[in-house]
This record gives sequence, structure tokens and C-alpha cells, in this order.
Amino acid sequence: MRFPTAYYLMLLYLTVVFKPAIPIISDALSHTFADAIHIATVHAKYGNNHLETELATEGSDNDNSKNQNTVKSEEQIPVHVPEDECTFDFSLNSFNKSYPVFKNYTLSAIFIAKQIPPPKFS
Repeated sequence: MRFPTAYYLMLLYLTVVFKPAIPIISDALSHTFADAIHIATVHAKYGNNHLETELATEGSDNDNSKNQNTVKSEEQIPVHVPEDECTFDFSLNSFNKSYPVFKNYTLSAIFIAKQIPPPKFS
């Protein structure tokens, strides 16, 4: 381990990112590896929908813990930003454009000094 601080910061970052999924992962692992014990303890106490109630309570805790510094006496100030109007003219105009004729152009002759088969690619 060359940079243990970097590993700790990465672990901290991943924990914060995956924090909403921790109850789901924990329940899936409990059902996978200790199904009988999980059903006998958690399902017997909290019921079959314990994961949904846990997610709902965790979500409501997160909503209530946010800091809201809005004062109700503040007046809402409408903001109007002037904008240049952009118009597109889609009229169909016919242009009389003439293209040169390429009748007399031919490829020049290719001379190969030695007659050999083409290369084989492996």
C-alpha cells in the first residue's frame, strides 16, 4: 500500500455514495446467507415488509435533517431576463448552380516494377 490515505478517502466516498443502498444490500445478504435466522428474527418482529418501512423511515429522516434557511416573510422577486428573438427563415429558394462536368478525368496508369502476390496478413 503506497497511499493508505487515498484508500481511506476512497472507502469513505464509496460509503457515502452507496449509503441509500446499504439496507437493500444488507437484506439481500441476510436472505442469501442466513435465511432461516433472518426470517425467524427480523421477519417475525417487523413483518415481511420490513425493508420498505426501513427505507421509508430513513428517507423521512433525511428530509427532516436538511437545513432550510428560508424565511417566510421574504418576498419572491421575479427575474426577467431579456432574450433576443431568434427567427429562422425556411423559405425554399432555388439556386441555379452549375457543376463542372468530370467526363475527361481518368486514373493514371499504375506501373508495378515487380510482379509479386499480395501480402498475407495473419
